[in-house]
Amino acid sequence: MVATVEPFMSEGAAWLRREAFLSRDIYDQEQERVFRRAWLFLGHESQVPNRRDFFTAYMGEEPVIVTRDGSSTIHAFLNTCRHRGMRVCRAEKGNTAAFTCSYHAWTYDTTGALIGVPKHKEGYYGELKKEEWGLISVKVESYKGLLFGTFDPEATSLRDYLGDMAFYLDVILDRREGGTELVSGVHRWVMKANWKVASDNNSGDWYHVPYTHGSMGRIRRRLGKAPMFQDLENRVQISAHPGHTLVALLADTPEDALRGVTLAVQEYELSILPEVVQRLGPVRSRTIFIAGNVFPNFGWVPGSHSIRVFQPRGPEQMEVWSYCLVDKDAPPEVKRDIRRDYVTSFGPSGMLEQDDGENWTQVSASSHSSLARTLEFNYQMGIGHERFHEDYPGTVGRATGELTHRSFYSRWAQQMGITPGEPLQNGQGGEA
Repeated sequence: MVATVEPFMSEGAAWLRREAFLSRDIYDQEQERVFRRAWLFLGHESQVPNRRDFFTAYMGEEPVIVTRDGSSTIHAFLNTCRHRGMRVCRAEKGNTAAFTCSYHAWTYDTTGALIGVPKHKEGYYGELKKEEWGLISVKVESYKGLLFGTFDPEATSLRDYLGDMAFYLDVILDRREGGTELVSGVHRWVMKANWKVASDNNSGDWYHVPYTHGSMGRIRRRLGKAPMFQDLENRVQISAHPGHTLVALLADTPEDALRGVTLAVQEYELSILPEVVQRLGPVRSRTIFIAGNVFPNFGWVPGSHSIRVFQPRGPEQMEVWSYCLVDKDAPPEVKRDIRRDYVTSFGPSGMLEQDDGENWTQVSASSHSSLARTLEFNYQMGIGHERFHEDYPGTVGRATGELTHRSFYSRWAQQMGITPGEPLQNGQGGEA
């Protein structure tokens, strides 16, 4: 292993070497130092509405099963048999009282306990202690319907992990007494890009919007709709908590903050506005949460009712898992219109999603050559001009800036044990 002789990233993450997005050694360490320690999004409680319902997910590269047991408690555990490592569940979702490994038929209940071993008396002479060989458990907590898990038994609570980001998540999650639910299932697609490229874009990158998505702005103008991409003073980037970030707009009134695009959705939003204002208060009821990211890889595009996870699948590959989130008590026709808007904008074939995907894959394709990989990515925009806002917790900067990126990579470097401004040491990554 040869150490990189120049600094790997600057103080304050104003720039970061491209090797961070290309090195297999760095990627492997992310699995241990980031994904084994963070709270990671698993799914939504609406995916397991009934006892013994389950779905499968990932935590980094680790496959997991999320279940609601017979007493309605939600669990998660590693999807690998304790006997020979076969996956004990190969379905995406369903309802079952037990999971039986297809290799040697070890059987586990919906709490992860080992309840059945063929030839237990004959083969093991009754001496196998089944209580010691249950599935590896994941610590699970819920925040207003969202399920997160961590492998770290000493992790802080999920609420503490979210910090001030919860203030902003509530703009979407706590609008109504009934909460939220997912519709349309889970859309998944593979992209040839590092997971961090998508996460830093979703962290609050307003800078790319008028250019990457400029065609959408032109379409809206031709249809006589309001412009989307003005550089407004009340649109800001926010580092809500180290690594958790968003871009938002503080509208003049709650009516101005309505997110609906079709007539049915606009009428619905107006009808629930008194409840929204009562629950969120005078500031958050006027806040338009445009996009954001919960560290490390859980992204939001609330304007299109989309949440997504950027699943790492190698230094230059990821899977995008995308969901459509709606108010549970919204009328069916409103949910239908929201789902349609999600599919056409940030679904797998959505117009805006295609714009972003092209950028992310080309960032990777143009960076892995022997010369290009020695260069840096620049995150200097707005540095030194951060400020505090009387209404918004966290650190605030202009929307057209890179405050959120610096927050994301500062948290990433801390988790990885990388000291900004210092050469990369052996064991921290670099060329083999």
